[in-house]
Amino acid sequence: MMTLLVRVSGDEELDAETRKLRRALLELDVEDVRLPEVVAPDGAKGAGTDIGAMVVSLGGSAVLTALVTGVCQVLRTWVTRDKDRRVVIEVGDHKLELTGGNAEQQASAIEAFTKTLELEAD
Repeated sequence: MMTLLVRVSGDEELDAETRKLRRALLELDVEDVRLPEVVAPDGAKGAGTDIGAMVVSLGGSAVLTALVTGVCQVLRTWVTRDKDRRVVIEVGDHKLELTGGNAEQQASAIEAFTKTLELEAD
């Protein structure tokens, strides 16, 4: 199973935007998208969530590259809606950062990232 850690930043309403982005990712053929819990300090009631972070589980699908590419495209669309948005996708030691930059550059970065993951999986 491949798991992507997604960290987003840039919006004043980050929690609401993270949850909207989570719903969009769940529309893909992913196994799960969860907001990781954080350990609450002593004396606090309950645990919170790591606002701006999501863990995307892709399962054991044979089409992992297509799923990673689909997830990256959803994230790229979200990033381009605001110049201050930023997304970092982590898979093991590999990281991809997307900002509100050039669409061609983002597409090339996504392609290189997925190829790296594909090579590592072989």
